[in-house]
Amino acid sequence: MYKLNIPLIPAEEIGYNLGLVVRPDDGYLFYNARTAAVPPSGGYGTRIYEDEYELNTAFRKMGIPLKYEIDHIQSITSVDQLRDSLIKVESDDGHALLCFNHGALIDDDKRDWGHVVVFDRIIDGDIRIIDPSPTHPKWRVVKTEQMYKAMTKHGQKKTAAGVWHISQINL
Repeated sequence: MYKLNIPLIPAEEIGYNLGLVVRPDDGYLFYNARTAAVPPSGGYGTRIYEDEYELNTAFRKMGIPLKYEIDHIQSITSVDQLRDSLIKVESDDGHALLCFNHGALIDDDKRDWGHVVVFDRIIDGDIRIIDPSPTHPKWRVVKTEQMYKAMTKHGQKKTAAGVWHISQINL
């Protein structure tokens, strides 16, 4: 949003509008949290798989002049194609989010859920990401091969793994 000169909205507010649900123990970390002792059907986190919380719906509701479109992982057939796609995003001064299986990216089978990060740039063939995770550095470089593997593991649901292209629109 900052790069596109769009007024910033707190990440917590965006998360709330994406249907964020957290464990009761984590509720204190948020000003206005939805908590549940039993995780929703998609697990803890956002619920963008529900129409009410779908990303484009939330953008419109919050007055954010953005839209997203997904290049699903099934349309990305190789590590090289993923890298080339991200090189194009960077060279076009574009914007993308990357959706993948968190545990597969960090080699931790206990974290078997989806995760989304901001794509920053390609460095020496690897991917620099900006990650909101509370347990990892905010900026880090990951192997393109590892990201591809993590995307492939996360699956092919309508709001699942792949490259989420973000563009500005007129409201």
